Amino acid sequence: MTNEAIKQVLAEMESDKALVTKPGYLRGLTDIRLLPFEEWHLKYLLEHPKINAANYLTNLRVMLRSRVER
Repeated sequence: MTNEAIKQVLAEMESDKALVTKPGYLRGLTDIRLLPFEEWHLKYLLEHPKINAANYLTNLRVMLRSRVER
């Protein structure tokens, strides 16, 4: 998947009211920053190129849905 395709899927997840998409914290050596949902997951995929992006996004959607259903 291209970065643009990944961004599109993450943006769709974020706009879906049925999914709980929260920002994530990025811990650096000197600071802690809050990254938006889309940016956090894109950064993770870019840092781990061996991960299959399509599978990651599918699993992420399932985890977000299951969190809402509880």
